[in-house]
Amino acid sequence: MGSLRRRVLLTVTLLAALCVLPLLAAAPATASDGRVVLVGVPGLRWGDVKPHATPVLWRMASRGGIANIAVRGVTPRTCASDGWLTISAGARAEPPSNRCAPPPEPRRDGAGAVVPGHAGLRAHNAATGYAARVGLLGDAVRRTGGCTTAVGPGGALAAADSTGHVRHYRDRVRDMDRRDWRRCALTVVDVDDIAHGTGGRATTLSRADRRIGEVLDRVPDGATVLVVGVADAGHSGLRVTIDSGAPAGPGYLTASSTRRPGLLSLTDVTPTVLSLLRLPVPREITGASWTHQTPQAPPTAVAHLQERDLAARISRDMVAPFNIALVGGQLLAYALAAWAWRRGPTARRRTVLSLARLAALAAAAAPIATYLANLVPWWRGEHPAGALTAAVVAADLAVVAAALAGPWRRRPFGPVTVVAAITSLTLAADAIAGSPLQADSLNGNFSLAAGRFYGFGNLTFALFATATLICAAGLAAHALAAGRRRLAVALPLLVGGAAIVVDGWPGWGSDFGGVLALTPGVVLVALWASGRRVSARPILLAGAAGIVLVGALSWLDARRPADARSHLGDFWLRLLDGAAGPVLERKVDSMLNSLGSAWLTLPALALLILLLALPLRRDGLLGPLLRDIPALRMALPAVLVTAVAGFAVNDSGIAVPALTALIAIPATLATALSVHAANGTAVHP
Repeated sequence: MGSLRRRVLLTVTLLAALCVLPLLAAAPATASDGRVVLVGVPGLRWGDVKPHATPVLWRMASRGGIANIAVRGVTPRTCASDGWLTISAGARAEPPSNRCAPPPEPRRDGAGAVVPGHAGLRAHNAATGYAARVGLLGDAVRRTGGCTTAVGPGGALAAADSTGHVRHYRDRVRDMDRRDWRRCALTVVDVDDIAHGTGGRATTLSRADRRIGEVLDRVPDGATVLVVGVADAGHSGLRVTIDSGAPAGPGYLTASSTRRPGLLSLTDVTPTVLSLLRLPVPREITGASWTHQTPQAPPTAVAHLQERDLAARISRDMVAPFNIALVGGQLLAYALAAWAWRRGPTARRRTVLSLARLAALAAAAAPIATYLANLVPWWRGEHPAGALTAAVVAADLAVVAAALAGPWRRRPFGPVTVVAAITSLTLAADAIAGSPLQADSLNGNFSLAAGRFYGFGNLTFALFATATLICAAGLAAHALAAGRRRLAVALPLLVGGAAIVVDGWPGWGSDFGGVLALTPGVVLVALWASGRRVSARPILLAGAAGIVLVGALSWLDARRPADARSHLGDFWLRLLDGAAGPVLERKVDSMLNSLGSAWLTLPALALLILLLALPLRRDGLLGPLLRDIPALRMALPAVLVTAVAGFAVNDSGIAVPALTALIAIPATLATALSVHAANGTAVHP
């Protein structure tokens, strides 16, 4: 045991050492001089921007930086007041009631105005889990001796300081003379024709385009004009962002908050405005200032952004049908297998059990197939939903074919190990590459949710961790069968250690809770492979090592510039400032609320029942598994420990063990069916 502990400590030390030098590299920040005019157009999407329908917007897009923007706020559908308040606070915010009512009409106060009920807006949002400081943008400008001008109720809501006051206010764009545009460094304009105007879509778009043209005709030379679709109007979707200040011509915008060219988050607007004004960005702001990328041909770039919006909406709508089909198909296949096991004739029994085994393998491969489907541009098909379905099925069949193609197919746990290896390696490579396969996949990072745009989200972590532990156990069992116990112990540490690095490394997995949950599972597989008695002490020590490792990663990430930092470093700084309480409270609330989802709780309970039943059953289908299949004996307890830890430390809560079940249950049943399909003939593990 002493030798094993030294190996574990050495592995953790090496992992920590690997995390030092690259994280100290700095990325330059960008800023720009001049005035800023922010034009908010709730409901504007790239499908609206066309040469003849909206000529002003089309010309802007042809000359400036462009991107989709995810406007998700506190709730899935963001109304105009939500969007304007989020820009005001630099964090997700909302009105206390009647969210989709138009922003309140400001009360005149000399040349300026006061937002009615502003104190209530501040108090409500300060008490939410996001602890948003409504008025932060206006305060940041006023603190340096500057002022803000607002046009329209939404503009006042965004530009007002913490007292609800805006220095200069006009009702409409046409009320602004040329001197009004020069009074303040920041002017915020509300163009609400799409969200609250009258007439059809074409009419409101034309009216909004004309009003934006009036702004461009009147702003001072050198001013940067930002056009942002600040909210949804109707169905949720990605919205428009155009930055007229592109230094190198038309191209995509991006930010460190998303790390995806052509995609921003609504909370990125506030720090971008402050950076353009050369003002300090308060730490309470959760977004990041955007930057301009390599120039792109405007028609191609706009078409790409339209496609990404379509992909985001289709994948969101397909999640529920996919999961229902996956779980329902598994239940049907397993019910047929149970019937054949108990009642069917021998020949039919073998056929049905073989088909059930294939169904179990296909079910275990289905999660990674949802990511591999993004290797093809299914969103360009005539029927995108059907194309996505076909891509997932084709990827699933390819993974199953690989699992059954080699010599490993002769071992009960061999195909399962291959499926797990493909899952783990694909997700690791994708994280290192910037998460392109996770972008709007059926189990990945949903752009419309605006929760995570790169790295491992909680659902992806659950799949990655489960697959990694199953793969490590399969490799260790193969080494044990060859009589190489030291290799059997080393393989889980190497495979698991690499997975921990990928999971926690800022810019790759960037997963705080995942490191804490995966580390004990990796050590547990190694302990089982060592053949020594497993106790709680090494598992607790492994958990402590995970805390140290993720703390080191967060500390090092916090030392990098804000534009290069991931959320690991941001959380570390909040922890030091004593501002991490609301974040932790929000995550705990989210974790506990997840227990109310039957679709997530039932699979998690099924996994728990399966894992508890295995050591208790000594006869029937599950009896010989733990005795005859060492890989399963090593993998399942580690998966259970990681799933429980993942439930406790991630805000997705019960979703972590539920997604774990999507691999662990079919993998277990595929192994059991392979053992018993040929009349229960014993085979090598």
